[in-house]
Amino acid sequence: MPGPGDRDRTTPVPGVDDRGGAPLSGVLVVDLGRIVAGPFCSFLLASLGATVLRVERPGGDVSWRTPPFVGPGGRVSAAGRAPEEISLPHLKRDRGKRSVVIDYETEEGRALLLGLVDRADVLVENFRPSTLEPLGIDYETLSARNPRLVYCAISGYGLSGPRRDWPAMDIAVQSTSGLMARTGFADGPPVKTGATIGDQVPAVYAALGVVAALRQRERTGRGQLVDVAMHDVLTSLVWDEPIDWYGQQGLPERWGNADLRGGPLNTYRAADGWVSLTVAHDGHWASLCEVMGRPDLRAEVRTLDERRRQLPRLDREVAAWCVGRPAAELAGRLREVGIPAAEVASPLAAPTDPQNLHRRTLRPLHHPATRATDSGFLGTALPVRLGDHEPPLTPAEVLGSSTRAVLGALLGLDEDSLDRLAAEGVVG
Repeated sequence: MPGPGDRDRTTPVPGVDDRGGAPLSGVLVVDLGRIVAGPFCSFLLASLGATVLRVERPGGDVSWRTPPFVGPGGRVSAAGRAPEEISLPHLKRDRGKRSVVIDYETEEGRALLLGLVDRADVLVENFRPSTLEPLGIDYETLSARNPRLVYCAISGYGLSGPRRDWPAMDIAVQSTSGLMARTGFADGPPVKTGATIGDQVPAVYAALGVVAALRQRERTGRGQLVDVAMHDVLTSLVWDEPIDWYGQQGLPERWGNADLRGGPLNTYRAADGWVSLTVAHDGHWASLCEVMGRPDLRAEVRTLDERRRQLPRLDREVAAWCVGRPAAELAGRLREVGIPAAEVASPLAAPTDPQNLHRRTLRPLHHPATRATDSGFLGTALPVRLGDHEPPLTPAEVLGSSTRAVLGALLGLDEDSLDRLAAEGVVG
């Protein structure tokens, strides 16, 4: 049997290791993630060609029990999940992975998990920092066994600092980072973003960190700890803007869809919806005045400083011009003169959006029992194009589908041993 950190790559994990020369082909990832951030990070790695083993305790995480549940042939139920049904979040985020169930809180289960980690290149987890340490599944312990391991820990506030052990979810870190205070209108309450960016954006940074650590390992021969804090990531997004300058200028924390530094930049009601437009420089302003048929505005207000000082009035002028016109016509006329403008689309319009169709941004999801049958639901593809190559993604698996295959292939367990472990609840 291969020793720690020296996996026999001539023994593939059945059905997954051959990723057609993808960028991360041959990289073995153990994913202990839960809910969103960890599983989304490992989904990105799988989309780049890594072999991902999604290792969960019996029953899986809470999102396995979150409806709706999708069964073979696209059958959907809202309650009472049957064994062959998969929750929709897993159908999306667990594509390209093998599902392994191990109760690693038991002594034998922990030994099995450690055996997988000994052969892994990457481990991804997004527990609170104090959760895995008592089980010996922390970076210090695992790197001593497998010095080549890249250990990626995603947490609310990082592995150090006064908030290290605070519980965290998306809305919590949107709150502490200042992002919520920046979102919404000045006369309304703070608002979280519509997407769970507190989970998803840190997952992207985590995947970037993993790829960087793997690249460095090529030079040093050693893995390292990748410590990603959701709070750090969202703070970096907020402070990419000159927040300190805003404070000096006395600007409010929230200004809705406008930008008080200049513009006009806002969303405006049209006859049949909404349109957004951005006046980023004087050339845009001249073009907007021309399209509006308002040479008087162009003559009166010529520079950015003048626009900034008169922005409320200019916003009203633009709003009055937009309100009686169709949104598509408005956006089209503005784009013709080089102004970034668009209709405000419903997210439900994405499946028929011609740009999405051209780039195949959304893909049909399939149940593993009926791989050729469209489930009726869609999932996103990796939003990065690397030439013309795209690693294939197998459908998400029913919880525990690959436990026996993976433990047999990587740890050499025979059927009798697996039967005993299953009867004792150590594996599932």
